[in-house]
Amino acid sequence: MKIVLHPSVDEALCQQVRDTAPDAEVVMVDDRNAIEAVADAEIIFGVFTSEIVRAAPNLKWIQSTSAGMDKALIPEVADSDIVLCNASGVHAVQVAEHAWALTTALTRGLHVSLHHQRDHAWKRPPLADLLGATILIVGFGGIGQYYAQLAQGYEARLIALDIQGGDKPDYVEAIWGMDRLDEGLQLADVVFIAVPYTPETEKLIDARTLGLMKNTAFLVNTARGPIVDEAALAQALKSGEIAGAGLDVFEREPLSPDSPLWDMENAIITPHAAGASPNRHNRTVAFFCENLKRYLAGEPLFNEVDKSLGYPKRERRVN
Repeated sequence: MKIVLHPSVDEALCQQVRDTAPDAEVVMVDDRNAIEAVADAEIIFGVFTSEIVRAAPNLKWIQSTSAGMDKALIPEVADSDIVLCNASGVHAVQVAEHAWALTTALTRGLHVSLHHQRDHAWKRPPLADLLGATILIVGFGGIGQYYAQLAQGYEARLIALDIQGGDKPDYVEAIWGMDRLDEGLQLADVVFIAVPYTPETEKLIDARTLGLMKNTAFLVNTARGPIVDEAALAQALKSGEIAGAGLDVFEREPLSPDSPLWDMENAIITPHAAGASPNRHNRTVAFFCENLKRYLAGEPLFNEVDKSLGYPKRERRVN
């Protein structure tokens, strides 16, 4: 059995994989030698392309290090028997922390205060209060659940939407189906987007749904950019239809220099950084090794992607 790690990780992490599968050949590669290395590979951990998959006739399992599978379900994978697993839940902590930081910064006007600081202006920004606020969490996988854990300390009313339902923590008021999105948007003071990007969620938040939100409400998106209609959002921010937005993801990345979002005082922009962490590789390799043990034992893998859905079913996902 050959396992290819692409791109390379620290030698200590590579050794962790070797210790998990001592009878396997484990190699680390980069873009320069990936095609050659995968010719006899059974498993790929990390990044892959159409060219890489086509060059790997013996490939049986790909463990992605990403949670979102919108770019991973290429025809060479989607139309094959190759098992694809994502990293849903593995990055939940840092993504949810980033989303919560955007939430609190928006409500307390920190982004506006930074502008005032640069101008040496002693002005108070518009302020909101999260205590007792209604927060709508759209997507209640690992990221949505950890975000809810952070929010519970604010005694907020938490309502989650999830197409697969799930067990409800005591501090969450309800888990609704996605068919109640409109109702939730009308109630919410904060809307947090944490759903996968699929054909069903493309432009889930558009001019119509933005129009349902309170003009005092905030939108936070750390999922995928195309879930939100960017032009409609810019217009809603400009007109005051909603109070503000915290955005880590965009329809096209990097965000175009001429996007109106850059200059909007009621928007906070970060460069698709929510999943970044100095501990990212440690966590993804540790998760891979747990799944590798299951693979070697012939057991079902965690986070196996249902290719018809574009994400793992609830009973297989790790939160």
